[in-house]
Amino acid sequence: MQPSQPHSGIELSQILSILIGNYKLIVAAALATMALGIALALISAPKYMASAMLQFDPGSAAKLAPDRGANGGSGFRSNQEQMATQIGLLYSESLARRVVQDLNLASLPEFGGEGGTLAERTDRAARVVLGMVSAEPVKASLLIRVSAVSGDPVMAARIANGLVKAHIATSLERKYDASSYARTFLSDQIARSKIALEESERALNTYAISAGIFRQSGTDGAGKDTGGASLQQANLEKLNSALKQAEIDRIAAQQRYLQSEVAFSSDQSGTVGNLVQQRSSLQAEYNEKSRLFKPDYPSMIELKAKIDRLDTEIARERKRQSGEKRAELYGEYKAAVQIEAELRQKVAEAKGEVVSDRNRSVQYNILQRETDTNRALYDALLQRYKEVGVTAGIGQSDLSLVDEAKAPTGPFSPRPLLNAFAGLFVGLALGVGLAIGRTMLFDTITNAHDVRTKLKLPLLGAVPAETDGLAPMEALADRKSTLSESYHAVRTALKFSSPAGMPKSLLLTSTRPGEGKSTSSFAIAKSVANLGSRVLLIDADLRKPTFASSRKDGKGLGDLLTSEKPLSSAVEKTQIENLSLLPAGIFSGAEVELLSSNRLPSLIEEAMADYDLVVIDGPPILGLADAPLLASIAQATALVVETGGSRTNEVQDNIHRLNDAGARICGVILTKVAKSRSQYGYAYYEYSKRDKNDDTDRYRTIDAV
Repeated sequence: MQPSQPHSGIELSQILSILIGNYKLIVAAALATMALGIALALISAPKYMASAMLQFDPGSAAKLAPDRGANGGSGFRSNQEQMATQIGLLYSESLARRVVQDLNLASLPEFGGEGGTLAERTDRAARVVLGMVSAEPVKASLLIRVSAVSGDPVMAARIANGLVKAHIATSLERKYDASSYARTFLSDQIARSKIALEESERALNTYAISAGIFRQSGTDGAGKDTGGASLQQANLEKLNSALKQAEIDRIAAQQRYLQSEVAFSSDQSGTVGNLVQQRSSLQAEYNEKSRLFKPDYPSMIELKAKIDRLDTEIARERKRQSGEKRAELYGEYKAAVQIEAELRQKVAEAKGEVVSDRNRSVQYNILQRETDTNRALYDALLQRYKEVGVTAGIGQSDLSLVDEAKAPTGPFSPRPLLNAFAGLFVGLALGVGLAIGRTMLFDTITNAHDVRTKLKLPLLGAVPAETDGLAPMEALADRKSTLSESYHAVRTALKFSSPAGMPKSLLLTSTRPGEGKSTSSFAIAKSVANLGSRVLLIDADLRKPTFASSRKDGKGLGDLLTSEKPLSSAVEKTQIENLSLLPAGIFSGAEVELLSSNRLPSLIEEAMADYDLVVIDGPPILGLADAPLLASIAQATALVVETGGSRTNEVQDNIHRLNDAGARICGVILTKVAKSRSQYGYAYYEYSKRDKNDDTDRYRTIDAV
């Protein structure tokens, strides 16, 4: 089972661990700042605060102004913006100067200073006043609290009251000045508009006379003069009306003439009526006798003759009367036709005159519109001038004094208890920040607890840096030295690192050079060999080998990786019983390509078959692929970490790389656990690609390790 991969960043448990580990720093910072706050409170001079209350009502003056609502036009801005404007005005330099002048503060040394002109003393006093006052809105209201802080309680109250009163007076003066400026401006504009109106009216009149354009006077619904229509247009309208009436009269005369014949045929009045009555009597008598007599009877023939004579007289009388009346009606009809024709001629002539008038009226209309515009502007300016004149005399301010400032009975500051608590909280925050910052800047593995909590790996052993004044190799030669005992503990921990016991192949690697990786490899191999086990130490750091060989042929791991030679052909005995060495040897080609070959796993398998333990001294991980390749082949990997050396996040990243490569990390060997590192004789040369042409100083014998 592989150990869980470490997480980057800081978790809550790590933060708690940092705070617990640095509790002394946090407590010291809290106590120091608390003491500093108390000291400052004790040595500071007492200060007094006096506050006055203002009410801001933007609708108070607007209610009295003509043609305005209760908000006085303030709907375009929120109350919050207006309150911010008022507070900004309270911090203005001009207001501070007024307070200085009203209270004669320039003559006081603590305000105006010593020497200088009156203007200079006033400037200094104004700056002092601005530093003393403050203004803030009262939450959820239109109230403003104005405060002044001073060493003299009476002076604090005077300045606070002077500031609010000066602000109210300045507000009124600002309104009056604005009205006065508006009246002056409007008066000038009215004069200019009047001249422009007179010029436009004069130009309009001159053009109308020269062009022969005449207009009737007219007004709109509001009684305003609209200029009226031209005489030609008015004449055309009248002629059209007369023509319509003539058409009506002609049609009526024509109808009377056509109906005259029917009317006269049914007329029973006058002479014709008498004759008709006589005929009716004779006809009735004739009808009565016809019952007794035949038509040829003499009396019947006589009655018939009388009836015929009456019919002849009736027809002659009707013809005479009808002729006279029809002649009269026809004369009326002809007269109506003549009148209609004459009016049509007049209308046609009037239309021509209207068209000609419209052609001449184009420029006239342009001048008329200009005149109307100037007249409207002039009337609007006059109206606005009257309104400004009315509002200027109101004298109503948006600000009113609610509470005057009174001299405080107790100091506003300092407050030792408050300063102590503030210092305590600031110190705690500062201490926590310093603790976390120090941990982030100098976050390294320093003890077994860090190995378990930060790296989530077991600790195989802690190797001291101090070796009782001996070189590391001399200390390892003594089985009872502190250094030897520490590696004996590592050997024991390796036996219990897995259920199967000591791994058959063990890779040792580190985050960076100089952490004691090669020394640990040799010490573990020597410690196991001293127990009688056959151990093979492989120098797998092909880029910078550590263990030297006395062979002249240059055989080693590099040669075996490029050939099919057996392992025994490159292994050599050492002066330590049961310990053999497979040096890096001389080779050609890229190191990572050699380690990536299929030959390496077979060599490790062969070594594990011939030896009880194979210790592989691998290269540091750095950013290369060498160590992960070796870790994927070895049965177990031990990570060598220098105390206070590599950063925790770097070690965690390297562990993550090894786990991704399939490494089985059995634990961490913590090296150089001591207060001083000056006695540690092992040093790793600068890690770089070795020079293949240098064969003299690269190798050291196993005794020199």
